Amino acid sequence: MNTEEENQIITAAENAVRHTPTDVEKHVELGMAYFHAQRFDKAMAAFQRAIELNPNAAAAYNGIGRVCYHTGPPEKAIEAYTQAFSLDHHYVDAYFGLGVLYFAQLGDFDAAVETFQDGLIHNPNNGFLVASLGNTYARMGRFDEALASLQQAIHLDPDSTYAYGNLGILYLHLRRYEDVIATCLRSIEIADEHSARRMLGYVYDWLGRPEEAIAQLERSIALEPQDYEARGALAKVLRTVDRAQDAHAHYAIASKMAAQDDEYGQSCFHAVSGNVEEALRLLEIGLHKGQVQKGWIRIDPEFAFLYDNPRFQALLADKLAFQ
Repeated sequence: MNTEEENQIITAAENAVRHTPTDVEKHVELGMAYFHAQRFDKAMAAFQRAIELNPNAAAAYNGIGRVCYHTGPPEKAIEAYTQAFSLDHHYVDAYFGLGVLYFAQLGDFDAAVETFQDGLIHNPNNGFLVASLGNTYARMGRFDEALASLQQAIHLDPDSTYAYGNLGILYLHLRRYEDVIATCLRSIEIADEHSARRMLGYVYDWLGRPEEAIAQLERSIALEPQDYEARGALAKVLRTVDRAQDAHAHYAIASKMAAQDDEYGQSCFHAVSGNVEEALRLLEIGLHKGQVQKGWIRIDPEFAFLYDNPRFQALLADKLAFQ
C-alpha cells in the first residue's frame, strides 16, 4: 500500500469517527488505519478512546498490543494482548500477536508455544493457530513437531497460504525439494505471491533447471519489483546461461536496493547472488547486531544452500547458543 492509499484510508476513517464519535468500532478502525501508516501515537490515542467508550473492547486492546509490539515496551504489549483474549477467548489475532512477540522479539519459544496452545483450547482446530505453532517449532529446531503441525494446519484449512508458506520453508530446510515445489505450486494456485515464486526459483536453480528458475524469479519480480533477493538470485541464474548483460542489469538494481537494508538483509542478498564470502561477512555483523528475529536464522530460505558451509554452521551455533 502506498502513502496516497494510506492517507485516503485514514481520511475516510477520520470522517467516520467525526460523524459517529461514540462508535467504538469506528475508533478501532481509525486506530488500525493509523497503525498501518506507522503513525503509532495517533493509533494509540484512537485505541485508548475506544476503550474509554467501552472498557470491554477487545479489538482496541489488541490494537494497543500491536502498537506496543513496535514501540515497546514488550511488557505493555503482553498486557494488552492478554487483556484482549481475556475479554474474548475466541480472539485469534490476539493469541497470534502475543505468540509472535514471544518468539520473534523475546526469544521465549516456550511461552510462544504455550500461547498458541492456549488459543487452541478456546479455538480448537483453528488452522491459523496450528500453523503458528508449527512455525514456532521450526524456529526451535523441533522439525518433526513443526512438520506435523503445518500438515495438520493445511488439513484444517486447505487454502491457507500462511501454512503452505511455512511448510515450504520447512521442506527447503529438510532438503525435500520436490515437496517444496509441490507446496509452492499449490500456494500459487491459491494466491500468486512473490515469495512462493522466489523460493521455487531457488530450488529450480539448485536442481539444475535454470529456465524454470528464471521464469519463476522473473514472475516474483513482476509481482514485487522491490524483491532484491529475487533479482539477485535471477542475476546468478542468468550468468549460468550466458545472459551476462541481463544478469548485470538485474544485479545492479538489486545491489542498490539491498544497500539500503541492514547487514542481515544485505547478507541474504549476497547469499542468493552467489557471493558466499561477502554473505558470511555481513551475516556475522548482522547477527552480532541482533538484526534477525530469534530462531529465524535456523530456517531462513536465503541461507538454505549455505547450510553445510563450516563458517555458516559456526555462526549458526554461536547465535543459537544465546537463544
